[in-house]
Amino acid sequence: MDIWHRLGRIFRLSNLGTLIFFLLNIGLILALFCPYGVTFEAAAPLVVCYIVTVIVSLSPIGEWTLATLAGAKEIKRKDIKIRLIPLLEIVFEQAKERTPSMINFIRLKIIHDQSPNAFAIGRRTICVTDGLLNLSDEEIMAVFAHEVGHLAYGHSAIQLLIGGGNLFISGCLLIIKAICWIITGLCGLITGIATRSFLAGIFATLAASISAGLIWLWTKFCMLFLMWSMRQNEFVADEYAYKLGYGEILASVLDNHMCSAPENGLLKALYSTHPHSDERVARLQELGCTYSRY
Repeated sequence: MDIWHRLGRIFRLSNLGTLIFFLLNIGLILALFCPYGVTFEAAAPLVVCYIVTVIVSLSPIGEWTLATLAGAKEIKRKDIKIRLIPLLEIVFEQAKERTPSMINFIRLKIIHDQSPNAFAIGRRTICVTDGLLNLSDEEIMAVFAHEVGHLAYGHSAIQLLIGGGNLFISGCLLIIKAICWIITGLCGLITGIATRSFLAGIFATLAASISAGLIWLWTKFCMLFLMWSMRQNEFVADEYAYKLGYGEILASVLDNHMCSAPENGLLKALYSTHPHSDERVARLQELGCTYSRY
């Protein structure tokens, strides 16, 4: 794949929130672990640990782990294979014609859940639920087109990258929290013994709680950017399905089978991974879909 095409897939407006998420968290880690300036000696161990976690996440091991955690399993039933695999192959061939740089094969796995759903994981895995089998062939193909869109644009690979980065960052933040608790606890103990005052211990515990709370708030703040990118990427995958010719059917599926409930409150909407289905149908209509519920 051409390097410029790869960079173009990553540095899209819809991925801006993800890039900001990484920059903010890496900046925090460097600021806390390199307080006297970023030098090669101080930053090298952090960079090596980060690269290792990312490589493992982007490997087949990371993809398998994420699928396993989601409860996805290999499809063993012949009737399910006969139903789904030909439909996926049709969509995949259409996608390869539109995107020649597509991966050369896709793994299909199943989750035993009766609600109709599907999602892409990593670089080449699509997971479907039992409930998706209740849809018509055309509807299943429209859902596949959306998920193949995620794979074509590397959205799901970026999610693996986020997983690896989050693992590293979460580990660093956990270390920072532990250090805060230990230092403040020791200071409170020493101060309490020296002054024979329990008040000093209370203040030390309060300081540790405040530091942990600030780290929690920082994490939540960074997640706002990440969630925004995930919602934007849903629109991008919908557009990809539309360009493959599945816009009308996908709009119908979103409206009738995967309709999301309205988010109660601004914070829930901001931290949602998917836009409301009404928004997604509206975007498809703006692209040219003539679908109408009425």
